[in-house]
Amino acid sequence: MKHIDVNFYPGWTRKSITFTIDDGNLAMDEKFLDIVKPAGIIGTFNLCTPLRKGVSAEEYRRFYRGYEIANHCHRHPHAFTVNRQPKITDKPFDETTADTALAYPMGEEGFYRIYTRNWNYYIATDDKYVEFVDTCTEVLEDVFGKGIIKDFVWPFGEQQNAALMQRLIDHGFRSIRATGDVSDSTGFALPADRMHWTYNAHNRTLLENAAKYDAYPDDGELKFFAFGVHSIDFDRDGNWGDLEEFCAKYGNRPEDFWYASVGNILDYEDAIKSLVITDHEIRNDSDVDLYIMIDGIRKRLCAHSAIAL
Repeated sequence: MKHIDVNFYPGWTRKSITFTIDDGNLAMDEKFLDIVKPAGIIGTFNLCTPLRKGVSAEEYRRFYRGYEIANHCHRHPHAFTVNRQPKITDKPFDETTADTALAYPMGEEGFYRIYTRNWNYYIATDDKYVEFVDTCTEVLEDVFGKGIIKDFVWPFGEQQNAALMQRLIDHGFRSIRATGDVSDSTGFALPADRMHWTYNAHNRTLLENAAKYDAYPDDGELKFFAFGVHSIDFDRDGNWGDLEEFCAKYGNRPEDFWYASVGNILDYEDAIKSLVITDHEIRNDSDVDLYIMIDGIRKRLCAHSAIAL
């Protein structure tokens, strides 16, 4: 009986590296890309709408070319949740007299403004939230191409609203990201629940957790390292040097890491799971090439092909 090992990424490595960056801050994303792009590191940008005025669709496509684009919701709103149920008022918003317990109308049904701690934020009913999600997909696909938006990222992290969560799932998103730094608590496993996953490091824990990841022993399973969450975080905390050090240490090492977007990593996992292995062959019915070993010999199993055993 031949020994078959299918748990490899392209390049016959078991470790992937990606990033998940929110909001579409073009100035900060440009600085971020100036650092990560030469290191060969690829990831996902999660964009809100409206997109920046004065920037054409072609400029957006050129700027983010080669990276995955995900839905981060039109207007970047909170949702009404168990812990966030402000009283809705019909009074016009006035920052000088605003009551932090009230939600003030924004001129669109189901969409409100709340004033708290000298900071305004938006909140939407479930119906309005889903409308905003659809708007974001429509706008982004008009720019980047039909059918390319497959993933959703919660603004402000996952909202505690089970009904809204189910409606997003019913929209058919391939994955829905929450937020938070899980470090190595899962053994750097691929997301077990794609509708509620998070990244492994933020800008302040990037070097610490990347070192743990690099040193993590080969246990025969595919690994996942995603860092986030805003390019501006590096600017705010003055630690662009950490990103530069990360790229110097962990970039341009294709023999150790597969650099891919979040979506490509998830699709690759699905392709492995769809392999058909019989006594006579291994068949790859997916659209991606897979990298396997048979009796210790590396084999590239092309999309829609088979290898005889």
